[in-house]
Amino acid sequence: MKAITSCRTAALGSQSYACTDCGNILQVYHSCRNRHCPKCQYNAREKWLGERKNELLPIKYFHLIFTVPASLNEIALFNKALFYDVLFSSVNYTLSIFSNDPKWMGAQYGAVAILHSWGQNLSFHPHLHVVVPAGGISEDKMEWINTRKDFFAPVKAMSITFRKKFCSLLKSELNRRYLDRFSEELDKFGEIISASEKKPWVVFAQKPFKKPQYIIDYLGNYTHRVAISNFRLIKIENGYVYFFYKDYKQGGKRKVTKLAALEFIRRFLQHVLPYRFCKIRYFGFLANRFKQQNLAIARQCLAQESNAKVILKQSVEKELSKISMQLILFAGLCTCPCCGGEMVLLNQANQIIQPVINNSS
Repeated sequence: MKAITSCRTAALGSQSYACTDCGNILQVYHSCRNRHCPKCQYNAREKWLGERKNELLPIKYFHLIFTVPASLNEIALFNKALFYDVLFSSVNYTLSIFSNDPKWMGAQYGAVAILHSWGQNLSFHPHLHVVVPAGGISEDKMEWINTRKDFFAPVKAMSITFRKKFCSLLKSELNRRYLDRFSEELDKFGEIISASEKKPWVVFAQKPFKKPQYIIDYLGNYTHRVAISNFRLIKIENGYVYFFYKDYKQGGKRKVTKLAALEFIRRFLQHVLPYRFCKIRYFGFLANRFKQQNLAIARQCLAQESNAKVILKQSVEKELSKISMQLILFAGLCTCPCCGGEMVLLNQANQIIQPVINNSS
């Protein structure tokens, strides 16, 4: 909260930009660069999107969503890192089981998993968005094996496997953490898990997107976002915060709601990640350690001819150049608001600016 409230204020310092024509000087305050700040993630998001698009294979991609019952929220809020790690591990286990089954694919799968913990009204709703290529690399790494045409694996069967693995792993991790120190809490958590295990869990799967880059753009909305963006905020009035949200129970209809300021802050802080926790993870043949080798094998198996290294370098440089220009335009530093002249960093232009300032005085 300290980082966010200090963002782009004098508390973090500033840089001075000056017009080469009229000598007008602007102060531009520094950003906090905190990953939970709604104003500081655009650069990182665009870079991530550029890198992911250069890793795309010429195949279809599935979008899967793994959710857990709201009854487990109490455990999650008091054990965030543990709970989220169990969520990632359970999803990885589930996808591995079904991808290795020859009935569905019989090959090593790949996936990008993104943690998302909020609903439109800032409620606590942890779940994973997972991007899965419609195929995998054979065990001998000599063949690309496709999945079924319209689905990765049956979602009902995946939800059962996911539920069993998640509950089992969560119990064992809680036992390991609490041991005999907090027996009452452990008993309570065990009852919650047992009750949740009897409920149906939801695994949602969308049909493959027409073009693979579409799903990357779609997931870009989740990779470097926080619980709410400035765009959705309307006003603060009489101790209440007003903001837009989509009501998915009514087909995504746009509505306005209000929350007391302290309640708004409480809900927002629910979604702050544990220190240094990684919310984007890569599994299977897309795991970071062997990603480039596996992508080369996949491209070769798919008979894709491309100079991947050159394309990646050119694309990333192009994206970074675009990002820099957009940020400069956003900050209003390209042109002087007084005369329309060029704005440059002051310590880079002292020799140019000084005569203009002297003449004007």
